[in-house]
Amino acid sequence: MLGTKTDRSQEGLSVVELLVVIAVIAIIGSIALPQIISARRILRFGGVTREVLTQLRYARQQAMSTRLAHTFRYDDAKKQIVIINNGETGVGNSQPDQIVRTVSLAGAGLDAFEIVYGALPGAPTSLDDGTTLTPLTNNQVNIIFQPDGSVLNSSQIPVNYALFFYGQSYPKETAVAISVLGAAGRVKVWRYDRNANKYAE
Repeated sequence: MLGTKTDRSQEGLSVVELLVVIAVIAIIGSIALPQIISARRILRFGGVTREVLTQLRYARQQAMSTRLAHTFRYDDAKKQIVIINNGETGVGNSQPDQIVRTVSLAGAGLDAFEIVYGALPGAPTSLDDGTTLTPLTNNQVNIIFQPDGSVLNSSQIPVNYALFFYGQSYPKETAVAISVLGAAGRVKVWRYDRNANKYAE
């Protein structure tokens, strides 16, 4: 008889079909979830590089705009950056050092223990611009930008720095270096190339 057949498209999914769909979704999710988590951690670690770069440039800019030396300090024990106005000293005119800003590199889903200072094990500790890994002194690196934007030592000779970082969980994917060329105060970022086993600009 006409009109007695039920249209299959109007029926719902059977229990078996629903279970198959759920199983497929669960399998895809179990495969994709670890990749999503690792990608998020790698992305978050990219924020460390951006922050270090930003604060180095800020310290240099402040030194040039105020005509006073400014120190960029990386504190590895606290995983933080401190920008210090070194003040001005002279006969009858002294201004004490002043902390301009403090920035923590940990947070926003990235734990402090994830941030490792140093070159990736087995990777070179020098860069193509001639800079080499700057060792920590009392768990710190201090880079003093002069009013002309350069970085000089106590003998007024330009000195270069290179800060190396990587994430503990994904070292090869996150390894970076940031160099500072003393003569001009130029700041550059280098990323680790696992195929060439070197840091490339």
